[in-house]
Amino acid sequence: MSARTSGAVIVCHPRRAAALPGLCRHLTVVGVVSSGGRLPQDGPPSFHDVLSAIDSGAGSLVVLSPYRAMADDIRLCRERGVHVITAGPIPRGGRTPAGDFSACAAGRWRYQPALARLAEARHRPAFGTPVFLRHFIGGGAGVMGLWWAALEGLELVAGVLGAPRRLWVAATRRRDRWHGTITVITVDDASAQLVVTPAPMPGDEVMLLGTGGLVWGEGVRDAVIEQSDSGISLQPDAGAWPDGAWAAAAMAGHAAALQSDLDDTLRLDLLPTLRRAARSGRPESLTTG
Repeated sequence: MSARTSGAVIVCHPRRAAALPGLCRHLTVVGVVSSGGRLPQDGPPSFHDVLSAIDSGAGSLVVLSPYRAMADDIRLCRERGVHVITAGPIPRGGRTPAGDFSACAAGRWRYQPALARLAEARHRPAFGTPVFLRHFIGGGAGVMGLWWAALEGLELVAGVLGAPRRLWVAATRRRDRWHGTITVITVDDASAQLVVTPAPMPGDEVMLLGTGGLVWGEGVRDAVIEQSDSGISLQPDAGAWPDGAWAAAAMAGHAAALQSDLDDTLRLDLLPTLRRAARSGRPESLTTG
């Protein structure tokens, strides 16, 4: 086995591959492992699995997308002294709702420029008291991807409106593409609606209403669109993806990247509630505290 380096290996779903250039700007990326399907050929070198990647000498692992063998891979990394951060909880395997938060850096939303500015707006006297938040976020590749994305949306709710008190959770699926809608009432009686779509987006769509004003960001609508003989395509904007700045801050131990504003019980209970909602075809209630 090679000596450990400062380089990082990234695990991500191909739908999130547009985040890789930003990661390469903030970290020394030695390779990438796909959590499902083929990744673009023009990115970092690809490894077949995490074991091959750490055998190459990588010193850290960044998991952007959950996958089946994740818990075993992270246990192996820790045994070999590889630093691990994840964008969501580590599933314990099978269909159990229990999860491990020890590697989870839950503050990724704070590194999304539009969301960070929105969080700042709530402190301006003219904005008044926040009363309603609407947020569209992508990432529902499989139920675990839906869970991770929904948790990130709830972190935003907790950071801007206050801790969730009651939730109504709806979910639908078609193969591995999951959609979710969560209506939230907070401890301060503010409300929020979160919508999770299957594909991650380069910039979240968000709106925050206060008693004195309104702020919003239109996410992907602000991106550059190219039209040619081959069709219409969205041009990559690495600056719209927060993953690079978030991962570098988490590796450095910055609290803003690592901390969660959610109760662990809520984070754990959300996964079986999403599954139950998908089976029942109707919103399922989830109460905290």
